[in-house]
Amino acid sequence: MVTMNRNKVVIVGTGQVGSTAAFAIVTHGLCNELVLIDHSAGKALGESHDLDDGSEFQDRHVKVRNGDYGDCKDADIVVITVGRKPPANSTRLDELGFTIGLVGDVVDRVMASGFNGVIVMVSNPVDVMAWYAWKRSGLPRTQVLGTGTALDTSRLKTIIGEETGLDPRNVGGFVMGEHGDSQFTAWSTVSLGGKPFARFLGDNADRFSSVSTHEIEEKTRTRGNEIVAAKGGTNFGIASTVAGIVQTILWDERRIVPVSTLLDGEYGERDVFLGVPTELRANGANEIVELELADDELAKLHHSAELVRSYCEGLL
Repeated sequence: MVTMNRNKVVIVGTGQVGSTAAFAIVTHGLCNELVLIDHSAGKALGESHDLDDGSEFQDRHVKVRNGDYGDCKDADIVVITVGRKPPANSTRLDELGFTIGLVGDVVDRVMASGFNGVIVMVSNPVDVMAWYAWKRSGLPRTQVLGTGTALDTSRLKTIIGEETGLDPRNVGGFVMGEHGDSQFTAWSTVSLGGKPFARFLGDNADRFSSVSTHEIEEKTRTRGNEIVAAKGGTNFGIASTVAGIVQTILWDERRIVPVSTLLDGEYGERDVFLGVPTELRANGANEIVELELADDELAKLHHSAELVRSYCEGLL
């Protein structure tokens, strides 16, 4: 369980995603101690010194250091970001064969330390990796989760903000399912300023006649690939997402975030991790908020579950 002082986070993997997530955690002052672990001890040492050197100008001092898997024993959260930059034109699921061995080794080492906190999986394909980490670790379902469609949901809101010229924080709703090609926008949940989005568009047809929900959904789905094509990978958006999830758990904020968590009868699915709205507490993924989805949305969720489950077969 997460300890009462909630003061220690470990990040495994200090590539672009891991190091940027570390920076986000430090700049927000989310914990007392942040430990970085990498297969290259020198890389972890360099990143930890670089992050710690700016403490004079941070709002709150977070002690950053490099460490080893023994540091996981009393950690509240372990964030796993191991992997590689995806090759051009590859999908997140294409990375499965490469990443599975890395994640298996990391989870074994984390658990050998006596760890009993929350694992936050970032490595792609994140739904498959989160399921695998849950199975391999033996931890309760609440204590293993993936970033899921949290970033995709943030992208959706950002794009709606771009299309309407309004602050994306006015947008409610969720992207659900796989963090990948089969994800879908649950339009029945999407609102702007408290008004259902479809009604908002209808009431403002003179201003937003060119706004298409189909195009918004497609832009949301392909945004990550476009960023990879432009700069070779994504790091800032996912780092902010990781920091938000870490804060929500460490500070017991009880926010509802569409993380990847185990479905055990919810939406008629079992033994699969998908991005669904979930109440996060100090114990991790505390409770799935089961929504009344439209029939076509539920069908898309089942399709996502089928796809992710097929990639999990034979991994154990």
